[in-house]
Amino acid sequence: MTRSSIAAVIAAMTVAACGGSPAAPHGPTTANVAVQPADVPSAMVKCDLSGDINNFIKQEQTPDPNASKTTATEWQDAKKNGATNAYVALYTDSSQHCSAVKSSSADLSAATYKLVVNFVIQFKDEKSAVTGYKSDNTVFGFSASTLRSGGNAVQEGTATGLTANSIVLSRPVGDQTFYIAVWQNKAFMVILAILNLDPAASKKVAGAENGRIK
Repeated sequence: MTRSSIAAVIAAMTVAACGGSPAAPHGPTTANVAVQPADVPSAMVKCDLSGDINNFIKQEQTPDPNASKTTATEWQDAKKNGATNAYVALYTDSSQHCSAVKSSSADLSAATYKLVVNFVIQFKDEKSAVTGYKSDNTVFGFSASTLRSGGNAVQEGTATGLTANSIVLSRPVGDQTFYIAVWQNKAFMVILAILNLDPAASKKVAGAENGRIK
């Protein structure tokens, strides 16, 4: 799965539309904030590519070395800006589609099956997380400014049902349905891309995830 294929989800939609306080040591972690099996429809399965960002990078080395290298570079850049940990959660509607997601030829923007791609990044403190959210630089292919580009109609702030620093792009494109959310809550930045779930279900996934950041 290439980073560019994830970013292509945004590109497809764009074309169609044309101080802080330190993180608590015993608080939420990236793994337990990330999308959980109970958040998604029961028929969906968690892909084995899910895990700590370093594990994700390692697992991608063989099926998609370019994605592995690009993700590793972006993770190093994020750490320079205060990121301390990250977790990747991937869900699809079958184990076969989980295998397909790993491939270097996978075009996630064209997927007609249900798919959840979730990155949770924890920063050293809330201030760093806010900076990460507001930066024009992408993190793992996403940024708030990217979602705003191309004249896309987006929701921002509390209108999303998430946080003051949040943005949601939700719309159908052809036979597909896209829901993409990026938000910051406390010392966390969350990236959530959902394909082919109905808007209410997608919003519920985002709300459940955000609710675990306490």
